[in-house]
Amino acid sequence: MLTKSIFLKKSNFFILFIFFVILIRVLSLFFSKIDLQGDEAQYWFWSTYFDWGYFSKPPFIAWIIFLFTSVFGNSVFIIKLPSLLAHMGTAISLFYLSKSFKRTNEEGLWLALSYLLFFAISLSSNIISTDPFLLLFWTLSLLYFNELNKNQSLKNIVLTSIFIALGFYAKYAMIYFFLSSLVFAFIVPNKKIYIKNIFVIVCLVFILFSPHLFWIYSNGWVTITHTADNFNWGSRLFNFDQLLNFIIGQFFITTPIIFYFYIKTITNIRATLKVYAFEISYSLPIILLVLIQSFISRANANWASVAFIGIAMIAINVLFNNYKKILVINSVLGFLIMLIVSFILLFPPNLSTFNKLTGMKKAAEEIEFLDSSLNSKYILFDDRMTISKFLYYLNSKQYKMKFLSDGINIDNHFSMMMPLSEKNISNEKIIFIHRYEEIPEYIKDKVLVSQLYEMPNKKNNFYISYIE
Repeated sequence: MLTKSIFLKKSNFFILFIFFVILIRVLSLFFSKIDLQGDEAQYWFWSTYFDWGYFSKPPFIAWIIFLFTSVFGNSVFIIKLPSLLAHMGTAISLFYLSKSFKRTNEEGLWLALSYLLFFAISLSSNIISTDPFLLLFWTLSLLYFNELNKNQSLKNIVLTSIFIALGFYAKYAMIYFFLSSLVFAFIVPNKKIYIKNIFVIVCLVFILFSPHLFWIYSNGWVTITHTADNFNWGSRLFNFDQLLNFIIGQFFITTPIIFYFYIKTITNIRATLKVYAFEISYSLPIILLVLIQSFISRANANWASVAFIGIAMIAINVLFNNYKKILVINSVLGFLIMLIVSFILLFPPNLSTFNKLTGMKKAAEEIEFLDSSLNSKYILFDDRMTISKFLYYLNSKQYKMKFLSDGINIDNHFSMMMPLSEKNISNEKIIFIHRYEEIPEYIKDKVLVSQLYEMPNKKNNFYISYIE
């Protein structure tokens, strides 16, 4: 009874502290003075109409934004809130995933708290992006797949398949699940049953994901082409600087302490596989693949983000059983970083990095006044990020907004969905908002007046030309 009472007190402390962390994040996001980034504004625009896919991403992020904004409105807070809630869901799922490995409730709570205090999660909770939902569905997939390996049941097969499919609808990086499963197939004892389960899951996932696959086919494979372009294999190959950047970046996805203890543990790979075969299979192959990609060309630090579920499970287990003081230090470090991020949201410093995330409301008001004065037919853009932000902040003029494109050379969503070509520019009143001072030759002779608009961050400056 005494042991149980002590655990309840510890559990209450953890739950209270986790609630405190979430409360700080919600309040700092609610009162944040940071505008939507270009990508965030683009995801919001996608959410204004339903589809099974969009130019550069599968559709889940647009669906979830639509769900929230249709109920609670289109404020920046509501648009970003689903990311924060997804990370909460991942933390809860991690607790149950830890329990599915017969680890204690206390360790599960440490794992959940440590995840919430990852450096990258402190940033990601304030940005609407695909990664939070990918991580949530990845963790749920691991949870039910691990349960399936212990208990053969239709429920576990179906739930695993549903969460993998949802992961694919969030981000194509869910493909790592099947690649990691192939690695685990060499380790798992009962290979026949395991392979049979994987085959059934692949078939179910294919059926569930088929509407998006049909959309990709119907739209000229645009998302596949865009994803392939991100690998950047056509540029300079074999980059030691990119490799080093990726390795350093991995220490700051979680915390340096967690990633260090993961590396330290897997150095003795044979011994580690006996204890952590599942976690290694769903982390190490991913890290190695993206490591190779970073050396061949380049790789963003978050490209291996799903690996950090397995990484955290190993590192927290080692720390919990052997180095509890370091586990506490790790949480304090993560908490301090979270406070710094929250402070920056409330009081953005006058630095270039943060200035680029402000100033759009004023710019939109001035363009709205200009358009009303000139009574233009179109507001034309040549930059994806710029049009994305104006679509949100100048919502009343959406119907006039076009992207300078011939509709053939498509390199972003707007050149595909709202192109305006050279032949449609003649004899029309157009406000042209362009990224650089130089504009195409065929427009120059139509420009009556042009001026520079200065944003808080000079890199975000744009030019306004009036065409008639």
